[in-house]
Amino acid sequence: MAQRPRWQERQQLARLCDLVADSLLPHLEPEPLATRRPQLTREEERRILVALSRVNKAIRGWDDDEVDDGEQGRAWDQEIVSCSEEAHSCCLPPDYHFDDGFSCLTNIISIVVGLLHLCSDYIKHSAENILMAISNSLMKFEAVWIQFVELVWAAIHTVSTCAHNHSTINATKGCVGCSSAAESISHDTMTKRTSITSFIAVLKLRCVNTSRQIMTCLFRALHIILKLLKLNDSELKDDFICLSIHHIQKLHWDPGYQLNAGKVVSIVTDDRHSLSEDSAQFGIVSGSLLQLLCSLVEQSDTEDTDRRDIFVKLADVIPRLGTFLQEQQDTPKSLSQYSKHKILMLMIRLKPHIQQNCSHIICLLKLLRRHFQSTLHEPMFQHSTKLENCLEGSPFLLSGVGLGELQDKSTWHLQRQAMYLFLSCSIVLACSGNDSRLKCSCKRDQCCHKGQGCTDNCNYFGLSEISVWFQRCCLDKILDSKSSTDIVLCFLQLYMEEDDMLFIILLQLLDAPLISLAIDKMESKWTSELIGAKLFSIVFDPVHIFHQWLSLLHYDHLVLVDYLISKDVGVHCAQYLLRCLRLVSGCWDAFVDDSVYEAQIQKFNCKRQRTLKNINSFTGSSMEGTKLGSSHDKENKSKEQLFLSAKVCLLSLKQTLEDLHKKDLFPYNPKPLLKSLSRFEELCAQY
Repeated sequence: MAQRPRWQERQQLARLCDLVADSLLPHLEPEPLATRRPQLTREEERRILVALSRVNKAIRGWDDDEVDDGEQGRAWDQEIVSCSEEAHSCCLPPDYHFDDGFSCLTNIISIVVGLLHLCSDYIKHSAENILMAISNSLMKFEAVWIQFVELVWAAIHTVSTCAHNHSTINATKGCVGCSSAAESISHDTMTKRTSITSFIAVLKLRCVNTSRQIMTCLFRALHIILKLLKLNDSELKDDFICLSIHHIQKLHWDPGYQLNAGKVVSIVTDDRHSLSEDSAQFGIVSGSLLQLLCSLVEQSDTEDTDRRDIFVKLADVIPRLGTFLQEQQDTPKSLSQYSKHKILMLMIRLKPHIQQNCSHIICLLKLLRRHFQSTLHEPMFQHSTKLENCLEGSPFLLSGVGLGELQDKSTWHLQRQAMYLFLSCSIVLACSGNDSRLKCSCKRDQCCHKGQGCTDNCNYFGLSEISVWFQRCCLDKILDSKSSTDIVLCFLQLYMEEDDMLFIILLQLLDAPLISLAIDKMESKWTSELIGAKLFSIVFDPVHIFHQWLSLLHYDHLVLVDYLISKDVGVHCAQYLLRCLRLVSGCWDAFVDDSVYEAQIQKFNCKRQRTLKNINSFTGSSMEGTKLGSSHDKENKSKEQLFLSAKVCLLSLKQTLEDLHKKDLFPYNPKPLLKSLSRFEELCAQY
């Protein structure tokens, strides 16, 4: 970014400082500090909202063009050299003035943040918009803009530190320890520690209330700023991400209240606030922070190696995410569901960047085991009931299925997320011995207990997690009198409602056979403990899954075309089809005759019956009565009919893609896919 003349940034800071101070400061200091209260009358709220609206409109209305740096600019520069000159003076106590415009930033942000303590959602929203407008006006001055962002984070740390101290001391002692915030947030690159300390002191003068609602507002403001940076593809986006991750690592992650000896120590000392209000407030704060975290870690189809080092730093935050999931009985279910959704989304986005270290993957699995166990073990049959001939969202749907089933949609979404993350992490660990790039510190962290080496530890841990999950989730609750095909169908039906999740789980399940290979390489004394993982690898055979997926689409090749041209899932669908067609070419007999799949299940079932008596498994007598090799085709189609239906579907897809490509109507080059489909057609001709 080109360096702009210093007088321009000082002019902009002075204009902002004067505007904010003249319009908003009178509403913060109408009465002595000791008697000031956040409650407002309707008339007071109206006056403040009018003032905020005028400030916001004025900032947005300023001309964005560069000010002429000729004689007029240099003459103006002599008048406004710094905030200490007579031409402009910040309304700060004398001890808090700095040169180079830092006191202007201190004045501006402390006033806007001070308004956030007022008990009005409208005022909070308007103040957030002003922070966003100020950010836009300062973006052309990179160094000043970075200082602005740092001071917003300094305000967050100050409120967080004060609230943390209020949860452990009596409120009459004041906000003891707030000065420690300066030490925890000092950043070597831009802002000096003494400047941060002075800013915090000014902020405390103008912000009496230390409610975490202020943090919520500031997190939302930062989130909006980040969205605008992405929208404009700004060069400052990387600076914002690095700076935010640096400060997030230093935040207090303790809950808003603590249970100590059966007594509640609340962050709010006013008797009018109840525990339910405290827990709800903390849930909102954590939700706003999680929203910002998810936006910092962008979702992409490919791993961004340039930012890997930045995002790896967030791996240290993962264990602290459990703080947001502690039992809070009074927290609304919707708020709890939202936090779980955001935490799972964050972990899914972080995984490609941190999976090079096995200890990070183990950390994810432990978090899933501790806080998402019930979600992972939720049965998969209950979601499949749907009303035919009824549009989703129709008012008639309410009378047909009831409110309870509609509310369960969020539960199914969490189940999809948790199950994908669990299987993805477990498979990475189970097959870690095949990847020399992986690093691990699991012996130091004592994450595992089996094996002599690091690779054995990680392999066993991943395989053991899959084995336990499959036995609890599938064998006990699903396999009772059901066939292995039913398991696969229910699993796929769970994901069919979300296309983006569907294809990433389908791509992940292509690695299922690697689990069986990993178990075969291990010592025989361990394989009996991993019978669930072995069965998972066989049941979720990629060729069989491909067959069942096509059947769920009713072999409609136009649905495949829609997937391929979709902006959201087109790339993933093309990847899945390419890998499946390559797999079909190598396993042609299994694709033509699906009985090969059931023969493998039956063979393993016989072996399992011989070893089951010596295994201390989670399954009861219902396991022994399960006949995995039983044949049950819901559509009453023969194995040959399944193959013929899949053949017609894929060859029709090939013809449609060729026609679209000739007319130049396909959004990207389909030649690799057409080549694979041509190979499939050749094999069909030979059969």
